[in-house]
Amino acid sequence: MGRDQRSLTSSILERHPRVVVFHPDDDDGQTLTNHLRRMGFQVERCWPPLETLPDRTDLVFRALLPEERAPKDEWSGPDAPPVICVVAYENPTFIDQAIKMGSDGIVTTPIRASGLLSTVVMALYHARRSRQHLQRIARLEQKLLDSRHLQEAKGILMTMHSVSESEAYDMLRAQAMEKRVSIDDICHSVIQAGEVLQIKRGMMPEDGRGDD
Repeated sequence: MGRDQRSLTSSILERHPRVVVFHPDDDDGQTLTNHLRRMGFQVERCWPPLETLPDRTDLVFRALLPEERAPKDEWSGPDAPPVICVVAYENPTFIDQAIKMGSDGIVTTPIRASGLLSTVVMALYHARRSRQHLQRIARLEQKLLDSRHLQEAKGILMTMHSVSESEAYDMLRAQAMEKRVSIDDICHSVIQAGEVLQIKRGMMPEDGRGDD
């Protein structure tokens, strides 16, 4: 188990993550920057916070100041890199601000090297896990959407050609193989054609009916 833990930490640190530190130019800001650089991170520090993060930013340290009651950073959000807030002391106001920002951790000043590395690694690890979960959800949602497209396309072919469901699927598969595209691409084409011809699943167009 220890071997697995070391490999996870190493895989994160070996990438030399790029860290942006939004902190005033004081002793704490300089100390934090120096500690991170000694740990092997690429660090850029500035204040006030930028509206747009530099390219390839992997982690953000964000100072929360007492006079800054409701920080609104343009770059924060679900697609933003993980954020670790830096606070002078722990109190409900600072903690609430950090939560609203979607912070992945909090460090207090004065900045100490002890515990800093583990806070950084955990924030980066959980951010990576979160991205993996979101990607998995997106794949599952796409599979569900593809399944619905398949059912709709089969229904259209069954109506147009008076064939069974398995025969309709064979028609879709044959077209996909012939055109060297995915079955879902063929389904989209069939659905679009069905919309043009006003054909819905199990329903033939009524054009021409009722004209005497």
